[in-house]
Amino acid sequence: MKPLHDIVIAGAGIVGWLAAASLARNHAGRGGSVTIIPLPGGDDSLDPFGPAAPLLPGGVEGLAALLGVGPPDILRAGGGGFSLGTAFQGWAGDGSVSFLPYGQTGAALKGVGFHHLVWRVRAAGTAVRMSDYSLAALAAQAERFALPSPDPRSVLSTLAPAAFIDLRGLAALAQRQALDAGARLCPAPLSHVRRDGEGKVAALVLADDHAVTGDLFIDATGPRALLAAPGNGWQNWRHWLPCDRFAVAQETTDGPPPPYALHSADASGWTRRIPLRRGAWVTKLGSGPGHFHSGRRDRAWDGNIISLGAAACLLDPVGGVALSLLVSAIRRLLSHYPVIPGAGPEAASFNGQGAEEAERARDFLILRFKTNGRTGDPFWDAARAMDLPDPLAHKLALYESRGRIPLYDGEMFDRPDWINLLDGAGVRARRCDVQANGLGDAEIMAHLDRLRGVLLRAAGDMPPHAQALAQILGEAA
Repeated sequence: MKPLHDIVIAGAGIVGWLAAASLARNHAGRGGSVTIIPLPGGDDSLDPFGPAAPLLPGGVEGLAALLGVGPPDILRAGGGGFSLGTAFQGWAGDGSVSFLPYGQTGAALKGVGFHHLVWRVRAAGTAVRMSDYSLAALAAQAERFALPSPDPRSVLSTLAPAAFIDLRGLAALAQRQALDAGARLCPAPLSHVRRDGEGKVAALVLADDHAVTGDLFIDATGPRALLAAPGNGWQNWRHWLPCDRFAVAQETTDGPPPPYALHSADASGWTRRIPLRRGAWVTKLGSGPGHFHSGRRDRAWDGNIISLGAAACLLDPVGGVALSLLVSAIRRLLSHYPVIPGAGPEAASFNGQGAEEAERARDFLILRFKTNGRTGDPFWDAARAMDLPDPLAHKLALYESRGRIPLYDGEMFDRPDWINLLDGAGVRARRCDVQANGLGDAEIMAHLDRLRGVLLRAAGDMPPHAQALAQILGEAA
C-alpha cells in the first residue's frame, strides 16, 4: 500500500513547527508534502504556562538532532541558559529549602550505593545533606557552570545539565528549518474540521473556505485538541495533580540568569520561576484566571490523527517535562514512519510507548506533592493523604523498606533523581543495604570527606554561568 505522504499539521505554534521541521526533513527527496495551518490567538500548543520552558538533560541535543542544527543554535534561538537543577522553597514547610540536582550525587564505596552510605552516617548521629555531594548543586549555589566531561575519570563527568528555552525563539528557528525543508504555511487560519462518517478527519477548512486534504493529520492545537475524535477521551489526573488554575507573568531582572529554576510553595499552591537571558517568567499554580486539566488523551494516534503536545498530554509543570515529552513523541513518530493506511501495529506501539512515558513522568510529579511537609494547609494536607497509582505505590514502598528504586519502561527520570527527590523531602528507608554493615563509620566518613573536597575544588574552578554560556555560544560575556 502507498505510504501516507501528505501530512497536514493544525497549529503553527512551537509544537506544529517542531513537527513540521522534523517531518519535512524526513520527507526531503522522498516526495510528499507537509502543510501547516495556523490558528487564531496565542500559542498554547505545548502547554498554557507561558513561553519559557525547561528541557531535561539531553533535551538540547535531542532538539538539535530533530532540527538539523547544533546545540548552541538551540540555546541562541531559545534565549535561555543551562540548568543544573531546581531549588524548592517551602515544600517541607515555611522557610524550608532543598535542591534537586541533575546528574550524579556522591559515589559508591565498595559496591554500596551512596545514599546507603549517607544513611549509615546519619544513623551514627552525623547530619549529612545529600546535595552537598552533588557537583551540580554546589555549582548552582555559586552560579557557576561547565559542560560535562566525556572522560569518566573526571569529576565533570558527573554533570548532566538541562536548559531553559524561550519557546518563541525556538519556534522561529523551527519555522525557518521547516520552510527550508519544503513545508508550506497556509495563509488563512483554521476555521473548522470536516470529518467523514467514521469520525476521521477528511479535511481542514480554512477561514477563506479552502479545504486542505491530506493522508495524515497532526493535532498541534494545544488543550483544545480541535482534531480529536469525539470518542477519543481525556484521562483526567486531577486526583493526583491537584492544581487546575494558573496565572503567568513576566519579570524584568538584573544580571545574568542563574543556572536553576525556583519552585516556591505557599498555602494554596506553588510558583515556578524560570530565568531567561532577558528576564524571567513566573507561573503561579493553584490560583489565577487560567484553567487546565492534567491528564492524557486515550489514544495519541487515533485513525488518521496524531496528537502532539498538550493535545496529547498536559501535566502540572512541577517536573518540567512538556518539551522533553514532545521531543520524544516526534522521535517516536519518525521511528514508526512511513505510515501506511490501517497502520494498526504502528499506532498501538506509538500509543503504548507514549502512555508509559506520560504515566511515569506523572508519577515523578505526584511524588513531589505526596511528600510535601506543609502541615495545616488544607491543599497540602489533602495532597499528602491521596492514594497513589499502583506502580508509584510499589516504588515508594520498596524505597521506604530497603532504599531501592525500581525503574519501569518509559522512565524519563533516573534513580538519582528519584532518590534525591525522596531524600530531600525527608523520606527515609527503614533498612540500609546489608553490604553497608561491612563498612566502618570512619571509612565511610573518610570517603565522604574526600568526595566533598574534590567537588568543592571542581565547583570553584568553574567559570560563572554567564561567562561559560557566552563562550559556548560565541558571544561577548
